[in-house]
Amino acid sequence: MFKKVFILMTGLILLIFLSSCSNSDKQDFYGTYTFEKVSYLSPLSSSTIDYMNERMAGSKYTIEADLFKIEYTDKTVEINSPNYVKEEIQNDLSPLDDVKYQYTIYSKDGDKTNWRLYASSASMYIASYVDNTADGSEIIMSVFKLSK
Repeated sequence: MFKKVFILMTGLILLIFLSSCSNSDKQDFYGTYTFEKVSYLSPLSSSTIDYMNERMAGSKYTIEADLFKIEYTDKTVEINSPNYVKEEIQNDLSPLDDVKYQYTIYSKDGDKTNWRLYASSASMYIASYVDNTADGSEIIMSVFKLSK
């Protein structure tokens, strides 16, 4: 009897261990999100925060290993096989105080997409930025807080 219980318990522990290992390549931020609110809007934008909150309401964001997709009310942005590159957070570029991780999104060909994810322990944000300035610096145009 003891031998059967021991084998059963060992098998159960091994099964739990192996199932947790199989998700080791899955990023914590993968999932489907919806727009919650504008967290930052560049002073260079011709829009207001109120307008953007209204315009973006209902937008859906799919962030997965094989797909990055934004579904707006009037258009869709889709990047197949994106590469999420974890980078050091540059405090002078981030308009958010509580972020722990920053991921720049590249196309499968290695081109910048001008989208970036910011993740904190409690929230997910998506930023759009431009990097074609005269001095080669980046300007964050908007940051939206997302909800699961």
